[in-house]
Amino acid sequence: MESIGATDELRARVLDELRQDGRASYAHIAAKHGSTRRVVTHIVQTALEREELRITVSVSPDLLGLERFAYVQIALDGPISEARAAVVAMPETTFVAEITGSYALDAELRAGPDPHLRDTIDTIRQLPNVRELRVHHYDSIEINLYSPLRTGRTGFVVDDADRAIVRHLQRDGRATFRQLGDTAGISASGARLRLTRLTDNGAVKVVGIPTRGSHAAALTVGAGIQVRGPIGPALARVRELAPEFLAVSSGGYDLIATLSGSSHDEILHLTDQLRSCNEIARVDTWANLRMLKEQYGEGDRISAAGTAGTAR
Repeated sequence: MESIGATDELRARVLDELRQDGRASYAHIAAKHGSTRRVVTHIVQTALEREELRITVSVSPDLLGLERFAYVQIALDGPISEARAAVVAMPETTFVAEITGSYALDAELRAGPDPHLRDTIDTIRQLPNVRELRVHHYDSIEINLYSPLRTGRTGFVVDDADRAIVRHLQRDGRATFRQLGDTAGISASGARLRLTRLTDNGAVKVVGIPTRGSHAAALTVGAGIQVRGPIGPALARVRELAPEFLAVSSGGYDLIATLSGSSHDEILHLTDQLRSCNEIARVDTWANLRMLKEQYGEGDRISAAGTAGTAR
């Protein structure tokens, strides 16, 4: 399908708007970027049809009873297919990718109270051909473009109608309020009020996630950062680079970030900026060759009081 009056720059801006808010008005996006609603709609529909984008909903860790977070790099001897499939299938993994370097796979883990995280790591260690794990515990997640952040508040009450809305949005993030209401057995206005309540309270976030299984259009690199001096100034400098993800960690790195760009030159420029920061002592980078999983919470796991437990 040919683009209708859409430049590469406009396309990138439109998709970036959806990364921030998957239900953003096409008319509002068009007005903001000097285009028309027809062109914006075409850009989005083309990206969806080519499976370059999926619009879905992410769920706050607070509603899922998740309180421990870690990043793990996995080295393997021999074929990775069996371990790869097992890691992707684990409910504790929200992000899994094949990467460059000494480690073949990496994954973000989200777990409930101890010993859930330790047990999860032990499970990965025992997968076929796994030789070594490098585990970094997150002290805090500062930025996650595609997921609400944990606040520690677990008293937010949801019911079956809320869960039905979330489940439908995971399949179709831009479903109409009428469709959401029909799914939940309530009116369209009731669905609008419930979704507004969920998003305003940080319980869910509707986002446009690039489908980056093997598409070269959305390039990302992971960065493990050791800082020089207090962590605050280094954290502020990395924030200036607009990372998709940024966490304060314990282990081999003080900070872990994901940087994205539309070209190799853009990625190289970002990594050069990192290495040029006086607040940063060392940077290790690895390319995400194929993203296998990006899924931040399932509606079926939300409990009535926002503490879904650790059932697998």
